[in-house]
Amino acid sequence: PSEQRRIVELLDQAGDLRRKRAEADAKVGRVLPALFLKMFGDPATNPRGFAVMPLGHPLVGILDRGRSGHRPRNDAALLGGAHPLIQTGDVARGDGRIRSYTQTYSDLGLAQSRMWPAGTLCITIAANIAETGVLEFDACFPDSVVGFIPGESTTTEYVQFYLRFLQPVLEKSAPKAAQKNINLEILRQLPLPVPPRDRQERFSRCVQQYYDTRRRQILVRER
Repeated sequence: PSEQRRIVELLDQAGDLRRKRAEADAKVGRVLPALFLKMFGDPATNPRGFAVMPLGHPLVGILDRGRSGHRPRNDAALLGGAHPLIQTGDVARGDGRIRSYTQTYSDLGLAQSRMWPAGTLCITIAANIAETGVLEFDACFPDSVVGFIPGESTTTEYVQFYLRFLQPVLEKSAPKAAQKNINLEILRQLPLPVPPRDRQERFSRCVQQYYDTRRRQILVRER
């Protein structure tokens, strides 16, 4: 009986620790949105009066759909090779960074697609609307995902968190056919407040520090 009580106590302690970790993770997850608002204000109202450009402006960056020209898209000849393939679910399941993938393209799959470089911001436009994640490796993705590479006026992290604030609005406004979707032109016309580049870069460094810390925490927990 005493051994059973000890086991129950240990399980209770483990459960309490998991709850505390979950609470800490939730608090940390609110830090970056709060920092964004402090540094830039609400992007919907632009209270700092930053200049505004459409998200598709060349100075803002490259914004284009992924490519999946072959039909049917699930043709076995396209799949199972060495080239990472990111899909909407991979973006939605991430925590803002895309570190893993569940499918790959063959050389034939790559030939009818496009390889995007690590650092590309992936934005979903079907099923999961305006979910975002930054690639941590080179990868392909289909036309249900849009890729963004920043131009001289923006940083990836600033645009990502701008889209996070707008995500509920975009989700609500998406027309629903077989599944919800928005088109590339809607994204390209979104009005983006453009703060000074050095301020965006300070924010980007904070985001990177956050993810570096998260990565170390995960490694410690997995030991």
